[in-house]
Amino acid sequence: MKIRKEIILERSLAILSFIFPFAELSYYFGAKVFLNTDSPFIRSFYKAYILKLSTFYGANVYFIFALMVGIFIVCSRGTLPLSKYARFNIIQAILLNIIYSCVGAIFSYLPIVVRESALGILLANFFFLGLVVIFAYSVLLIFYGKYPILPVISEAAKLQVQQGRGGPE
Repeated sequence: MKIRKEIILERSLAILSFIFPFAELSYYFGAKVFLNTDSPFIRSFYKAYILKLSTFYGANVYFIFALMVGIFIVCSRGTLPLSKYARFNIIQAILLNIIYSCVGAIFSYLPIVVRESALGILLANFFFLGLVVIFAYSVLLIFYGKYPILPVISEAAKLQVQQGRGGPE
């Protein structure tokens, strides 16, 4: 029974760590994707749930960044008694957040003519939906206890976990 609780806690922590990249994604692309639709349900869903997360993230971006750096350092050094599986997935979520941040920043620096055109909306939808698919893929595999393999990100996370002292297997 104790092992089952540890597994549930470990997977929950790994899945919960993906709130960082999702908040980053919604902060940069949420409004453009959800408010450029004709569906009142999608607009109200965005305003009721995702906008709150996005607003909180935007208001506390430096605090959340410092928290992520702290979590990254703790997980890469292995100072907490977390398994390598949990540490790997937490580090992978933080690295995914960095990529989302770069893509969002690049998108926001595009000329306004491009951002607000049909091409800009298409790019925002492409980035948002593509990154949501990566997010869903990762969460689903973690739920089943498997390692999500993302090119480059997984290798970087693996190297960070191997550098740490190592926790319980």
